[in-house]
Amino acid sequence: MTASRPGDDVPIEYGVFFGEPFDEWLARAGTLLELRRPREARDILDRLLPLADGLDPSPAVDLLRGALLSDLGRARTGLADLAGAAADLDRALALLRPLGPHATGRTARPAWAGLLVHTLIERAENARRLGDADTAAVLLDEAAVRADDSATPEVHRAETAGGRALLLVTRGEWGAAEELYRAALAATDPELHPVPYLLAGLADLLAETGRTDEAEDLLARAAERFRALGGEPASLDGGRAHLALLRGDTEEAERLYLRASLAFEREGDPVSLAACEQVRAVLARMRGSADTAEALAAASRARFEERGVRAALGEGLLEDARRALAAGDTAAAHDRALRARAHFEEQGAFERCAQVDLLAARTAEALVRAGAFPDGGDEALRAALAAAVPVALALAAVRADFATGHARARWDALSRAAADLAFRLAWSTGDQGLLFELVEVFCAGAPLAATGAPGPADPVSVLFPAPAAHAPGLRVGAVPRVEVSPGRFALQEYAAAAEARYRRPVSSAGRVAPVAGSDRSYPEPVPTVLVRLADADGLYMSWRWTAGAQGFGTGYAPGPDTDAVLAELAAALPGPEGVADALARGALADPAAEPALSARLAEVLWPAELTGQIRAVARGLGLRPLVRVQPSPRTGRVPWELLVTDPDGTRLLDLADVALAAPAALTAGPRPEPAPGGPAVLVLDPRVPGFRADSALGSVLGRPGTDPDALALVDAHRAADDMVPRVAAPREALRRTDQDRRWLGSALRAGARRLLYVGHATSAPVREGQSEDTLLHLCCTADAEGRAEPVRGHRPLSAKDLLLGVPGGRPGHEEWPSPARVALIACDSGAYTRFAEPFGPASALLRNGADLVTAARWALPTNAALHRFGRVPATERPLTGLVAAVDAAHDAPAPVRALADWQRTRLDRWRATGDPAAAPLLWAALATATAGPR
Repeated sequence: MTASRPGDDVPIEYGVFFGEPFDEWLARAGTLLELRRPREARDILDRLLPLADGLDPSPAVDLLRGALLSDLGRARTGLADLAGAAADLDRALALLRPLGPHATGRTARPAWAGLLVHTLIERAENARRLGDADTAAVLLDEAAVRADDSATPEVHRAETAGGRALLLVTRGEWGAAEELYRAALAATDPELHPVPYLLAGLADLLAETGRTDEAEDLLARAAERFRALGGEPASLDGGRAHLALLRGDTEEAERLYLRASLAFEREGDPVSLAACEQVRAVLARMRGSADTAEALAAASRARFEERGVRAALGEGLLEDARRALAAGDTAAAHDRALRARAHFEEQGAFERCAQVDLLAARTAEALVRAGAFPDGGDEALRAALAAAVPVALALAAVRADFATGHARARWDALSRAAADLAFRLAWSTGDQGLLFELVEVFCAGAPLAATGAPGPADPVSVLFPAPAAHAPGLRVGAVPRVEVSPGRFALQEYAAAAEARYRRPVSSAGRVAPVAGSDRSYPEPVPTVLVRLADADGLYMSWRWTAGAQGFGTGYAPGPDTDAVLAELAAALPGPEGVADALARGALADPAAEPALSARLAEVLWPAELTGQIRAVARGLGLRPLVRVQPSPRTGRVPWELLVTDPDGTRLLDLADVALAAPAALTAGPRPEPAPGGPAVLVLDPRVPGFRADSALGSVLGRPGTDPDALALVDAHRAADDMVPRVAAPREALRRTDQDRRWLGSALRAGARRLLYVGHATSAPVREGQSEDTLLHLCCTADAEGRAEPVRGHRPLSAKDLLLGVPGGRPGHEEWPSPARVALIACDSGAYTRFAEPFGPASALLRNGADLVTAARWALPTNAALHRFGRVPATERPLTGLVAAVDAAHDAPAPVRALADWQRTRLDRWRATGDPAAAPLLWAALATATAGPR
């Protein structure tokens, strides 16, 4: 090769390292690689390498040959010659690794380290695509150690993070990959070239795990950065096409996949082309072009097999299996699934193995439903069940890998198919014991993670220091084991199978167990039944008597029936626009419509067998039982007390006291003991900074001094000298301006027997999955320390604050220790029941030590709203009456029963007269959650 100036069409950026012709032509090859012209780069490098081989051996020559081979490997990767690339990169590493002792100068050592790290990352990605995940992990570990020695450590840390994240994605470790992407983006200068690749990788991950809106934003940012660096890669069109497909825009998806295919074909990248063909085959089948679909799928498989891309080959086979199953070709589905599983297991992609096993179980179920088994298929159903339950446990366990509730909620939506199948098969086989255990495990909940600190092998902490290493999300641990009888845990055989098959723990070492005896809300033992509901395709229920009686049972409601009756309930409740429509036309404020709605709710959601048991226990023991209900998110707003359980109009509230039960994991293990005595802490309609009295966060009880019932409540506490704050006149306890989070923490740490809060709560959006973002509004100004964003001049107190404490300060249970009894009389203060992760203020206070918390399942109408829209006379103040009833009940020996007794008086008045002041829209909103026996 003779040295000559390259054409003006390719810019040259290089430094002098090896002399000519190497420096100039290496720079040209590197530029061509950046411009995604690997064939031209390979031609240059193929001519340079013999020249370098002819030089006298020396460390400098080894460094030169290592650089040439490294770039040649990159060029072969771009041409999808993965085996050739692996050979070149291995030769490069064999030359570069021994040079460490010789690279000692200020320029030489960073140059050597940078080249070595770059080569390690390239070889790791090559190994990942060839299906050798273990080798890829070892190479990336080595790259992480060397990154800080290079001239551009920030770039190499980001590139190493990107490689590790891709490997984690290949293995199905979605949560760890997401954290790594986010940490790398937080720690990397946005102008550096790895950033758009990180953005695009994170976008793909979010799209795969159900978060399409954020994925679309990230792709737009990636495109902007790519354009600033010289142009978009064709892979970006692939990402856009995937998003379009997920959104259901198949026409746009097909257009973008075709455009990307043409670009990959033009660039000589058959692997990326095969990936596009794989999806285009799906799209062709969707539009009815079976021949085109089969041709594209066959071409895709052939390219993957020819190039040895085992990771993508497994995905292609899995997709083929799904298509075959949908087409009714079960033999082909079985064959493709087995081949896909072998690929995934070889790579250590055990989450994908679980997906294959789920497909196999669904295939068996489909065959049984189609009548393919002369004996009825009972054995096939049991075999499918034996496969489906471990899959459901393994996929549910993946959620604990994610750092935020939002991510976990999206994962739940994707993994729910496995739980649906497990529940459906258990019900179909009539295995009541298994169904009971399924409900128990899926209702146990996940505990908050003990610590947010990563372990020594954590890939984020290795590469990036705090704060980039830690997202502000709320982390959870694995579900604890549920003890169903002494020495036996629910689903223990299935859990062992899941852990063996999918190489991940599906439960923590902790345990939860049914505890006999009454909880502290009763001074004497009371017969208690614990009812739990689980959402799947249908609604599944388990119940067991935990005190005063023995026995258990299960129930099921079809999904369409459940959704229909819950839609009726939702229409009767206050909506986003307020309570006016619910008061004027809603069923819970209509004496004729409410009993009919409550009867339909009972018909669908409440088994007659359980009602019969409650009646029998009450007759046998001569007292009302306690029914503790743990609702599913779907049933989180059901007023269980109102259910019409008999044709004569008997309500569940007539038969029993009703309370809510928190998930077992929330209150499992040691919890702080509440103060044994002390005053009642009263927070009555605190003034929220930045909001007028008539605004959204304005007065709840009206102008201080105008409500004699509110003044009487305060005066009773003053007379007993048992309240904080101490006031000279009752009206001074209302609309205070000093009751902020510091004041509340100080009052609770001083010792309090209970807390009564009347004010505003703002529920987090249920779809976002982060109940810890639910807010209580105190008198806090915007400069108060906390985890919620300020609103005008006010920072709300979030459930996350109550759980985690002030950043850098005391943990939540020390900053705001909960008294034994808490009342949160505020709109949606009990909305945590609608979340898969119930970490709202009410449950946070249970975790902080409370024995019981009374809160509202939906928005509460104020006295003013009841007067204006609810036909209630101005002389009556139902909301104040409700506050007084809760206040009195929480001072009673048995607060749950005392509050239920008051609710029974309201129910009797409502049934007898239809008095709007007794409408259940107000009083049935209240629910008391109990932590159960300690």
